[in-house]
Amino acid sequence: MACNQCIGIEEEFGASRAKWDLKRYRKRGPKTTTRWLIEAVRARGVEGSTLLDIGGGVGEIQHELAAAGVGRITGVDASSAYIDKCRAEAEERGYADQAQYVHGNFAELSDTVEEADVVTLDRVICCFDDVDALVDRSASKTRRLYGLVFPRETWWTALGFRLINFVQRVRRSSFFVYLHSSEHVDGLIARHGLGRVFYRSGFVWQVVLYESR
Repeated sequence: MACNQCIGIEEEFGASRAKWDLKRYRKRGPKTTTRWLIEAVRARGVEGSTLLDIGGGVGEIQHELAAAGVGRITGVDASSAYIDKCRAEAEERGYADQAQYVHGNFAELSDTVEEADVVTLDRVICCFDDVDALVDRSASKTRRLYGLVFPRETWWTALGFRLINFVQRVRRSSFFVYLHSSEHVDGLIARHGLGRVFYRSGFVWQVVLYESR
């Protein structure tokens, strides 16, 4: 995991951030947009399905779908701190034996990851500059459902991202955020025979679920 962006993710999403995020999740449950995605996936039926959760953080999607009957779970994350917290929470919830974790940049190690019935990327696309590789390779792993949470293209989101990146440059951080074209992302996904079955948006984030045709 030698890319500057991945080094930045490891630094930005370290032990303190992971601890805080897990504490928040335990107290309040999934973030609103994450909950929308979870509910949309559950509505399509997940009993006995396999799940590939890319950039899953402390595992909000994994924990909720495990409780809903998902079988084998694979979590891939560029932050080792998040993987540690996710694994610990899975052990606490009693399903660690059905989960496996991979540390690294999914776009670089996708050939080593098996396909899954459900693939999710919650607030991940905006953390990587090479959206083509990330979306194309993750969509290729989907057997049935493919879910995303990523930023809307609005002037306020674009301004916010520019301000975030300005601060990151001042801090000499290797981590930056990216506002990718929704139309382009949708086109990449459509190449894999996936059609949109759910859409909902908030002020910044949009939630989209695709299903194989």
